[in-house]
Amino acid sequence: MSSSDEPDAVRPGWENFAERPVPEVHGATTAPEAELAGVLQRRHEELAAARGASASAATRVHATLFELAMLIGTLEQQVNRAGEPREAVDAELRHRELKNVKDRMLDVLRGAGVEVRDPKGLTADEVLDWADPVHWLQSPEFDAEVVAETNEYAVFHDGAVVRFAQVVMGAPAPAPALAPKPEPEPEAPPEPDPQVKREPDAETPPGQTPAPTDT
Repeated sequence: MSSSDEPDAVRPGWENFAERPVPEVHGATTAPEAELAGVLQRRHEELAAARGASASAATRVHATLFELAMLIGTLEQQVNRAGEPREAVDAELRHRELKNVKDRMLDVLRGAGVEVRDPKGLTADEVLDWADPVHWLQSPEFDAEVVAETNEYAVFHDGAVVRFAQVVMGAPAPAPALAPKPEPEPEAPPEPDPQVKREPDAETPPGQTPAPTDT
């Protein structure tokens, strides 16, 4: 790759140069061309080291992928065996074989700095930075906001999240709304006592029977 193909962010700019006294070698000054050639040489050495580190990292990634490919093949064998009649394969043996393949795959990933995490049971605050809720469940069985189910695990590389977990969050059921208190019914007026005679309120008009009076 030529220097013209390098990104601008990695090209040396004038800020990389500083004014300083011209050194003398055996009584003669160093030519500016020699100074520039030295800077370019150091730059090429740095780029070569970076390319070597990238190539080494790519080699490690390929080795990890090849190891996982082999284990996936082994896993496929175990899955096919799991589909056979129960009398043909002991259930406990089947579980042990599948778990062994799973553990070996996780060990390969950990060796490459990759970690898989299951957030189930953790609180919302604990998974805030590495889990995405895709659904919420409200139920009395939850006394706080926690991960109820994990749809997809989270993936970390060298301690940093590179793939968020997909989860179903659980939350306490909302408290039931209080029913409004019924308004009290107005009391009916008491029935008049027929034994009690009342005084007339006013003079009885002609033609009307006067109201009964108390005796």
